[in-house]
Amino acid sequence: MGPKKWLMVTMAAGTLAACAVPTQGTALPAVTVTAPPNTIVIQPPAVAAPPRTVYVTPSAPVAQTVIAFYDAINRRDFLTAWNLGGQRLAKGGTYASWSSGYATTSWAGVTVRSVSGNTVYVDLSARQTDGSLRTFSGSYTVSDGVITGANMKRLS
Repeated sequence: MGPKKWLMVTMAAGTLAACAVPTQGTALPAVTVTAPPNTIVIQPPAVAAPPRTVYVTPSAPVAQTVIAFYDAINRRDFLTAWNLGGQRLAKGGTYASWSSGYATTSWAGVTVRSVSGNTVYVDLSARQTDGSLRTFSGSYTVSDGVITGANMKRLS
């Protein structure tokens, strides 16, 4: 079995979430309700690596593409992330150049704020290997299960 992970699901008031890590075929551990309100934390008993947090909007296939993209990056599966849209985001750059851009990223947490058609509005936190945190906000455009564009702004 691979490294243990945390998956945090944040739901809008009054909605239910059915969630899974898109590229894994194993069952998730038991669900525990914790603070803050409207947050469910799915946590294994022991975590070998720093926790990774992915925020999921229920029932939004385009949002699931963005979630899968960052899940692949967090797992260092850059080929999957490349195929989920990294190639388009690289704007003609090579796979090697694009993937090496994540060399100083320890993990990324993405919060899906909303979805409108094929546009996914997100907030992104990226912990760097030096311990600093970079934050971004913006949107991704998804077509046919692939990220086809991004409009992200670095906040810090």
